[in-house]
Amino acid sequence: MIELFFDGACEPVNPGGTASYGWLIKQNGKILKSGFGIVGKGAGMTNNVAEYNGLIKGLEEFIKLGIKEKLYIKGDSNMVINMVSGQWGWNKKKTKWSPHSKMPHLKTLLDEALKLLDKINHEIKWVPREQNDEADLLSKKLSKNIL
Repeated sequence: MIELFFDGACEPVNPGGTASYGWLIKQNGKILKSGFGIVGKGAGMTNNVAEYNGLIKGLEEFIKLGIKEKLYIKGDSNMVINMVSGQWGWNKKKTKWSPHSKMPHLKTLLDEALKLLDKINHEIKWVPREQNDEADLLSKKLSKNIL
């Protein structure tokens, strides 16, 4: 089984702190690849921006690996998981999907993630924070050093 775990953080304040992300790809419980980085600091930075970036960076790396197995994507962000899976973002009558209509910067990140997801066989699900601790630690690795 191939799994991608992702997470993001915005510290010491959300919004406006340092937005950072982490991700790891596991095969049968063993880490194949992992990464982390800083999205930015200050205005426009939020945990949601960081979470989307964690997913996007992890997906990009998975695609580079050239693995054709189904990817099981796991994260503890309700917003990202539900937007990417199409559960959220509908109008009240559920006739039109227009996610992040009031937050175009998040819509851009969602579109980028969906474009990558179109290239792979995947399943995405929310997991509790406790099951995402490795990605959480990676997401905070750099921000702890530069605050």
